[in-house]
Order: sequence, then structure tokens, then C-alpha cells
Amino acid sequence: MVREALTRDRLLEMEPDEAAALFIARRAEGLTESEGGLLAEWLAADRAHEAAFGRAGRAWGAFEDCGDDEIIAAMRERAVAPSPRRWPSWRRAAAAAAALILLASTFLLVPGLFEPPGGRQAPASAVRYATARGQVSAIALPDGSRMTLDSDSEAAGRFGAGEREVALARGRAYFDVRPGRSTKFEVTAAGRRVVALGTGFEVDLAGNAIKVTLVHGAVTVGPLDRTVPPVTLRPGQQFVERGGVRTIVTVERAADVAGWRGGLIAFDDEPLGEAVAEINRYSRDQLVIRDPAVAAMRISGQFRAGEAERFARTLAEVHPVRVVRRGSELEIVPTG
Repeated sequence: MVREALTRDRLLEMEPDEAAALFIARRAEGLTESEGGLLAEWLAADRAHEAAFGRAGRAWGAFEDCGDDEIIAAMRERAVAPSPRRWPSWRRAAAAAAALILLASTFLLVPGLFEPPGGRQAPASAVRYATARGQVSAIALPDGSRMTLDSDSEAAGRFGAGEREVALARGRAYFDVRPGRSTKFEVTAAGRRVVALGTGFEVDLAGNAIKVTLVHGAVTVGPLDRTVPPVTLRPGQQFVERGGVRTIVTVERAADVAGWRGGLIAFDDEPLGEAVAEINRYSRDQLVIRDPAVAAMRISGQFRAGEAERFARTLAEVHPVRVVRRGSELEIVPTG
């Protein structure tokens, strides 16, 4: 099926609730790469957009649990189906989606109104989230929680009856979990399960390691198969697993770990090789270190994400290194 393209100009003509409804309806069928970018821009442009998207997501989540009700199924089909190519097809699609979500909101407020026979609940479908290199996206999740997805990252979320789960496939994400829900919020990554309730924490798949840093609240970290009891982190603690070796360290300023959400990257006496890998997440220009002695140098400081060359030039001012450019590659080499 071919559906009409969504553009920035068309989004500007819609009310926030109308645009949010259309995004939610299209997301159910799978957003295109262009639509995913537009959604990220639209959410970042105004907090009212985030609020509208959250309302629409929660309503749609309730709608997904309606089972086989024929009326709701028919309305859903209408909301996501492509329209004949006449003048206001995109507005009709948005209006249909908004009407559907309004109905879904009704049975959010009236429990059991559309409850499936025998209380049977439909499984939630996975929703994919992804960012390109240099892109950081703040995402309102259907349960009211927030996920900030770092550059070049990918995750999939499932939100339905009794289910709040995000699977991080690559990259890094920060989660502000909405409290007051009976269902625990779970993040799975690299064979680990992180369980939280009303918490702020980061999950980072860096190199061959997984890092879980707790900023506030509480989380447990354990294997997916639950073969061993999980460990519980306290605010300021970081769980690190690399090569099968697990450690728990204390981070003095845990909030700074997630400084990348504001475009800043902080290092505290870290090996230059690890710092370069972090900087490379955000820039088309890629830093390269081939000399082990250079990679072992220690670095501290706060730097702007996406400015690889500026980072390298600053480095050359305080360390015995220089920068050699070869196309988009910036090699850091020892002086002399």
C-alpha cells in the first residue's frame, strides 16, 4: 500500500492532538525513516506536542487491548488505511485517527466498556525507535514515561496490559520512569534485565560492555533467565559487565553521566581511547588512535558532542599529540 507523505508544512496546519493521533496511527503500521525523523523534530519543538503524544499513546495502548471488538477494529482500519488521493486525504486520516483515539480515551475512563470476552487481553505489538548518527531524540512513551535515545541507537518498546518493556538493541538510552504504576518498567539489553519503578537511569551498550547507571530511585539488574538473583543499585551506583566480569562502581556525579542529553560529554580521568569512542558517536568526522601509548593517556573535562575536530585540537593543546586529517578521519598521533 502507498500512503500519502507527511510533511512539516502539513504538521504545522494540525492541532497537537490531531498530529499526535496521526503519528500514533501510522506508527501502528510502522513509521518510515522520514516519518520517524519528523516525529522526533515535532516532539522536540514543543512540550505541548510531547503531552499530546503521550495522551494519544496511552489511548491507543488501551485500544490495542480491546481484543476482537468489531466496531473498534473497523475504526482502527479506517484510521491507518491510505485514502483516495483527493484534496484533504491527510486531514481526513488525521481526523479519523483522532476520532479513534477519542473513543479509546473513553474506555480508558470507563473500565470494562470494551473488555474482551473472558477478560482476554491482546498482546502489545512492538514499536521500533531509532536515531541516526548525531541525532538525540526525546521520546514520550505510551505509559507516560520518557526515553531519551542517544545518537546511533535503536530500541523496541512494548506497552500493553500488564507490560511495560523496552529492548535496547544498540547504543544508549536514558529513562525517566513514570511512577505510580502497578506494572514494573523493564529494560532488556545484552542478556540483562533492568527492572525499575519511578526511576531515572541510563543503559549504555558501549563497545563490548553494558553499563547501567542509576541517577535516582532504584533498579535491579539481573540475567534474562533469572538463574541468579539480581543486584539492586542505589543512586550514584553503576553496574558494569564486560567480558563476563561484573562490577559495581560509585559515580560521584551520576547526573553528569547522562549529560549527553544536553549535548555535553564529560570525562573524569578516563583513557583517551574510550573518550574517543564516545566522541565518535556524534560526529561524521571520526577520530582514530593507532598508537597504544596515545590511547592510554588519561583525559578529564567536558566537551560539546558532535565537534570531533574541536575536541582533537583541544587535546593537542594539553597533551603531546597532534592531529592528522585524512578525509573524514582525524588521527591523533604522538608529537616528535
